[in-house]
Amino acid sequence: MGSSNIRNFDWRHVALLARVRDRGLCPDSQLAFTRGAHALQHALLDPLIPGNSSVTLVSRCGELDAIAQFTKRRDRNNARLTFIAPADVLELDCGLQLVESLAFAAGEAGAHNLVADVDEDSPAFERLRQAGFAIYARQRIWSLDPQREAPVGSAMGTWRVEKGADSLAAQSLYLNIVPGLVQQVEPPPTGVGRNLVHFRDGELLGYLDLERGSLGTWVQPFFHPAVEDFYTLLAGFLSEARADRPIYVCVRSYQSWMSGPLQRLWFEPAADQAVMVKRLTAGVRKPFTSPLPTVEGSYPEPTAPIAHIEDSAVL
Repeated sequence: MGSSNIRNFDWRHVALLARVRDRGLCPDSQLAFTRGAHALQHALLDPLIPGNSSVTLVSRCGELDAIAQFTKRRDRNNARLTFIAPADVLELDCGLQLVESLAFAAGEAGAHNLVADVDEDSPAFERLRQAGFAIYARQRIWSLDPQREAPVGSAMGTWRVEKGADSLAAQSLYLNIVPGLVQQVEPPPTGVGRNLVHFRDGELLGYLDLERGSLGTWVQPFFHPAVEDFYTLLAGFLSEARADRPIYVCVRSYQSWMSGPLQRLWFEPAADQAVMVKRLTAGVRKPFTSPLPTVEGSYPEPTAPIAHIEDSAVL
């Protein structure tokens, strides 16, 4: 095995991209299920896409050429590992070096974490652990075939599009549902004008984070434990959202109670994954060096009168 030669992707590597694009791994499930593992091609248009930034690296591993990419939104602290090809390059040490170089580039771009969604039964799972990735959550992706008959549910009027005024309620729901460990690496969803909210008596009880792509619709649900009609609410959404593409619902382990209603709605498990995170920054404790008034030549003023013993009568 030869040494790894890692460099930035440029137009000279388009032929390499064409060779390996069908053998790649897309560790961003939302991207994979809505647009496919070939989404790396969008890196060539990155300067034209406002709000996103991508870094793509290529590597020479002996006789094997490899490519890897992360994408980071400019308003987020996290970067997403979005493509590695060919997938079996991770079995080589130079493949792990490629991931390490990508993590270093993500840190330079201002990311605090590099996140990857990986099937737990795939070889990539153990290899990313060796590269310093740790499990922060588990998730199951449920798939609904577009040919299935739409369920009978409540009217879509129970949902409405998120408005700017809903942001505080959405953040509160997120903070009450998502474990603190996950909150450290995953910000609250934001999708004004795109995501759906469900209020009851002025309280936000349901939130659907949506992403629509050419291959399907991605749904990340957030529901308050007090909600009693999850089945009916989701059925109402499905009755209006059905199209010629599959619908994928991502259920995290901390909301696993959704599994039963999803099965009743004809959803089937598509993947069991670990949400893996490589921390790129660490908190540094700094001493507080401001002078204390009582140390710098002054004395505390008394807050209660001091009794003069010499003036008191001795009994």
